[in-house]
Amino acid sequence: MTGTLSPAGRWRSMRGRGAVAAAAVVLAGIVPGADVARGDQQISTELAYSCAFPGGARPVKVGVGARFPDRAAAGAAIQPTEVSTSVALPDAAVADLTKLHAARTGATTRLTTEVAQNGAAAEALWQGAAPSVPLASTGGATLQATGEVPTITANSPGDLTVTAAALTIDFSPVTAEGAATDPATVSVACTLTPGGSALLAKVPVTAASSSPAPTPSTSATGLATDGPRQPSPSAPEVVPPKTRGAPPATAPECRGDTTQPLALSAYVTGYSNVTKLGGASLIPVYCAKIVQGPSQLKRIEVRPGVFELHLFQSSVGRLDYRGRTQTPPAPATFLTFGFMPTTATMTLEQTGPMAIDSDLNNTAGHGETYIRIPLTLRLSDVQVNGTPLDVGPNCRTTGSVYSDDPDPAKNTKDHLVLLGRLKKGTDTVWRGYSLSRGGPLDGSVTIPPFTGCGVGEDLSPLFTASVSGPANTVKQNQGAPCASGIPDDPAKLCTPDKQPTNVPLPLR
Repeated sequence: MTGTLSPAGRWRSMRGRGAVAAAAVVLAGIVPGADVARGDQQISTELAYSCAFPGGARPVKVGVGARFPDRAAAGAAIQPTEVSTSVALPDAAVADLTKLHAARTGATTRLTTEVAQNGAAAEALWQGAAPSVPLASTGGATLQATGEVPTITANSPGDLTVTAAALTIDFSPVTAEGAATDPATVSVACTLTPGGSALLAKVPVTAASSSPAPTPSTSATGLATDGPRQPSPSAPEVVPPKTRGAPPATAPECRGDTTQPLALSAYVTGYSNVTKLGGASLIPVYCAKIVQGPSQLKRIEVRPGVFELHLFQSSVGRLDYRGRTQTPPAPATFLTFGFMPTTATMTLEQTGPMAIDSDLNNTAGHGETYIRIPLTLRLSDVQVNGTPLDVGPNCRTTGSVYSDDPDPAKNTKDHLVLLGRLKKGTDTVWRGYSLSRGGPLDGSVTIPPFTGCGVGEDLSPLFTASVSGPANTVKQNQGAPCASGIPDDPAKLCTPDKQPTNVPLPLR
């Protein structure tokens, strides 16, 4: 993911593994569409910890990855992105869990980091969630946790450093039958093994160009202190990600097809937003399954004597939630007509094929991926001002939410269109969305009128007036896919039973 190999090269070397994982992304919902800013330095560090398991202290290797900006201005928020924590358990640690009759385990991680600048410091808690992995008597086990972390604001110029400290791992083991073990949670405290460097990142901070000096923070909200030390006025400010959401502790099952060489599976999440209602709701992590089409490398003459090298691929896919082609039912809260508190369960149901078309222009250094999918919006469990409103089992849009398709031949107004963009910077690093690495996709949709709403009286006009209409922005985020159709997994993007290890974060 550092961009040293062009996406075209990665697709060939991975047999097109990313080819459509993007599709997965297809749709976690209708969302607010701010673009995602990615930093310029990718950090990857392996740390040695000693963890207090029930059977004794066990050595555990912990890999920490994240992306930071290469520099920042005083007073500007620094948001680490693409944060992941890899926990490699030795056989002895796995044995401590299997003694509880555990066959699998997921986990949540809590990594304390020290944020320091100019002799002042504060603590930021990095939390992550890892999907369940199987446990065997030999070979150990590796859990891959992802999660959103606090933002950091430096109040003055000078190098800002982020250093790893204590780690807590909360395991959630289950038996082969899927029942919780006794105890249901095994909490393990870990300390760094002396002798190694725990530095995660260093960000040079420059003076703000044309802004007054920031007012010192008088609140310690979101800051953890070490003993008597308190954040001083010049200490970096740490703001937890209270409003941005986080993936659940365990992602749903997403076993990929192992019989199809070009099969992929990926986790997807996002937010659902309706312009009329002025609110966004989290779509929980769900699974998408894709079958890639063949890749075609074409040399295209763009003007006399000038050629560009394009890599084209068309694939198909489907959403998957417990075997159904839909997103998970998700609670949504908003103000109907601007003042009436309303809650509902919202589901997006796939009603036709998902098509994924990608074009990577390796010569010009950019790429586009278009995902087209028909999706009906269904509402249930509606409450208005706390009072249930019986909408019945068939409250849904009259057809698919739809976008204006940039291809006139496909502009049939019966499907959603999402676009992912990839761009190679002047530093030769590719940034944005590609099928092989995931990332953000966005677009704009119109929500059709509703039908079938109400028991005894037709409430469809109420939802049409409150919800239906154009200009509902979309933002999705796809995790790196598991290429379930191939036996090798050099990037460790699959669990042993071919489920994705990467659980993405919802993006606004």
